[in-house]
Amino acid sequence: MLSLFKIKSNHTFQNPMRKEIDQTTQGKKSDYAHAVGGVNQILDRGNIGISSRSQASVIDNVKKVETGERSEVNAHQREALNFGRDAFESAKKGQYKQASVEAFGSTVNALASGFKSLYTETPLEQRGITPH
Repeated sequence: MLSLFKIKSNHTFQNPMRKEIDQTTQGKKSDYAHAVGGVNQILDRGNIGISSRSQASVIDNVKKVETGERSEVNAHQREALNFGRDAFESAKKGQYKQASVEAFGSTVNALASGFKSLYTETPLEQRGITPH
């Protein structure tokens, strides 16, 4: 479902920070990486920037989710907090378009975290052990 965000396989990134995020998502298998890749491309096409803190966090999350070091739930929680912080900072600077996109990103990540936590099997469930 989330991989449908990928608009064009041959998109040329304008923002170097978004290009680096895209390169990190290439070849990754997780739903999280696919969602990040697609949304990142949409935001690049809309000329929407990203803070260096959030860029580093997204890249870290993509890598750690892929290796199993971090859950997708936790990755989305981290992004909800980071994008919320960015929205606040952008609004303080009078950058309301940027702030609204960041606030939307915070909300989407919070919702994704909730969805993933409800519909992702626990390690025990993945081994066939169901709660009683």
